[in-house]
Amino acid sequence: MTLRATLLLATLTATATAGAATTVRLPSWACNANNDRIFRSGLQSGEFVPSTPSHGSGGAAPGAQLRTLNIAGLGSGTQKIHLYVPPSYEPAHAVPLVVALHGTAGSPANADVYAQDVRNTWQTVAATRGFIVAAPVANGAGGSWKDGFSAPPNDYTFLAAALADLRAAYNIDDSRIQLWGFSAGGHVAHDLIVNGPVTALDPQHVAAYSVSAGRLFSLACLGDTEEQCQARLDTLARKPPFDLHLGTADPMYGPPYNAVQDPPRFEAAGWVMDDTLNFYVFGGGHTYEAGHFVDIWNFFCRFGLAP
Repeated sequence: MTLRATLLLATLTATATAGAATTVRLPSWACNANNDRIFRSGLQSGEFVPSTPSHGSGGAAPGAQLRTLNIAGLGSGTQKIHLYVPPSYEPAHAVPLVVALHGTAGSPANADVYAQDVRNTWQTVAATRGFIVAAPVANGAGGSWKDGFSAPPNDYTFLAAALADLRAAYNIDDSRIQLWGFSAGGHVAHDLIVNGPVTALDPQHVAAYSVSAGRLFSLACLGDTEEQCQARLDTLARKPPFDLHLGTADPMYGPPYNAVQDPPRFEAAGWVMDDTLNFYVFGGGHTYEAGHFVDIWNFFCRFGLAP
């Protein structure tokens, strides 16, 4: 086990009994943008639906957007976030946010293309369901993520800054921030939840998360024994609902990567299959598609977060 992993595991163990946010199960109408607005306006009542507006200033008009940040010493020094704002967005109403992390692209230029593809594929669902999609562009030399093993500033520095920027620019519902990642982005998503290196995207701030073609042992449990990885899941003070999409022809599925073995680890730690744990196996390879995002949103929209 690395020194970083040892320190993170010790921190998780020490804080496991600390006060944790609570997962709230949302009524079915919360999955629909129009009904969400009607119910939150007070026309109907009797069901508790948390809403924690960030009260952002409004941001740009609905549609595809590009936001940039400047973090000296990280990549080119200019960081990009490909964004989609649904047509139903109104600054007076807080909306859910899906943070979408692309896979390894091979180069910084390709990383920009990959992030746009992730944004564009999520866009169809976001347009009809009424949530914002943010697809940051990774800053690693190989078009992948500079994770917590890289000295700061790294992409975890960037993700923290990106969340702060989005919450200030748009009225984000902090009780409904969701996280998805593909391949290397999925490895990062696991790390963000299991080890909590970015507060804005840790288990106390993410309502639910999903991974496509990713696994625990590529980053979150890198260098761990089976028992040490299991302990990370066991000791989480809050266990965010989790979805895994995995193709049977994906090299990640079976040996030597064995991502198929991750769901039982979550079950052993207290997640409940077909409830707070969803495992979707499809007949395909190392990929994602728009239909998967419909399924994932239908999982995400069932859950909110209460402090």
